[in-house]
Amino acid sequence: MRKIVALAAAAVMLFALCASASAATTVTIWHTFTDNQQAYLEQAAADFNASQDEYEVVVEAQAYSGFLDSVYNAVANGVGPSIIINFASTAAEYVKDGLVVDLTPYVYDEEIGMKEIYESLPESIRKETVSFADGGMHFLPAYTSGPILFYNKTLYEELGLSVPTTWEELAENSKVIYEKKGVAGFAADSLTDIMQSLMMQSGTEYIDVENKCVLFDNQTTIDCLNWFGEKVQAGIFALSPQQNYFSNDFNAGLVASYLGSCAGVPYIAPDGFEYDVAPMPREINNAWYPSWNRGPIIFNKDEETNKGAYLFVKYFLSPEVNAGWAQAVTAISPYGTTQASEAYAPYINELPAALAAVQANLDVAGALPSVTGATAVRNALQEAVTMVAGGMDAADALAACVATSNEALAE
Repeated sequence: MRKIVALAAAAVMLFALCASASAATTVTIWHTFTDNQQAYLEQAAADFNASQDEYEVVVEAQAYSGFLDSVYNAVANGVGPSIIINFASTAAEYVKDGLVVDLTPYVYDEEIGMKEIYESLPESIRKETVSFADGGMHFLPAYTSGPILFYNKTLYEELGLSVPTTWEELAENSKVIYEKKGVAGFAADSLTDIMQSLMMQSGTEYIDVENKCVLFDNQTTIDCLNWFGEKVQAGIFALSPQQNYFSNDFNAGLVASYLGSCAGVPYIAPDGFEYDVAPMPREINNAWYPSWNRGPIIFNKDEETNKGAYLFVKYFLSPEVNAGWAQAVTAISPYGTTQASEAYAPYINELPAALAAVQANLDVAGALPSVTGATAVRNALQEAVTMVAGGMDAADALAACVATSNEALAE
């Protein structure tokens, strides 16, 4: 009899333990990271799970090709992940239909908030987190990268050129290089990013979120388009790569410098010359830098799942964990709390040159509104730059860009 009672008691305890384990709310992360990044994300989830028993974070790797389409289709159908790590512009695609969580109430909650961490972000980056059509906080950055200038150091030294700090200095160097060597002195991986930088540094504004229209329909933008287009037509700037990517052209000596992502360093293998990197040129009076901020986006599930997803994000952005993540992805942490931590100090003190070039511009880092239609605006700007470089009148190209952009923003 005692044996039966003991077995029954054990069964009850086992059932209770199983019930307790199954009661944990599941929070699912979809991602496309590999190698060190994947390992770090999985370890962060495991450590978070071990720190409490209410939530279980599950990390699931997905195919890189078509990832955002897969996420959108899943979320739109009420399934899919709780969290992805991406750009604010991605979150903007879900705001209209209420599919992403507004993190404001969580961040400023007296018990579970992360006000100190959030407010340690530079003001311009904080602005990006709430630059959505509804004013909600639908994105939090986890790391920052950005464009830097790759240049042929050997050629620069041969011609006695100084590393440019302004766009005019860059143009003057490029003219000398073209005249002496017959190759373009400069190119940009992203025509949109360079045009946005030229516009913003020239003092123009970008999108009127409330009225759903662009603000760059002005002479300043026409001047920026003409400036870049004239340099392309003169041969001193290149518009399109000859070998698929400007990193390939740069390696082959077909272009003397180019503006590209700091993450492009592994693709640089110069053929017979030495290269170096420098911060993106900027104007002194209206300095502005296109920081590329990527971080967690939480999709709207039920109240408990949303809370669990937020708590993991809070853990992920805590100074020690965020410091490790910045190192895993070879990027910069935008948080003052992380930058001031002991865990981050060894990393920031020995930054590779590419990240140091990004860090040098973070004091003027900016972000543009992430609203529905923002991607169409980017594409329209790229088209305008291309058309003007090909000989189209800048005013006509801008008019077409503005019409396309405003139509997309109004949808």
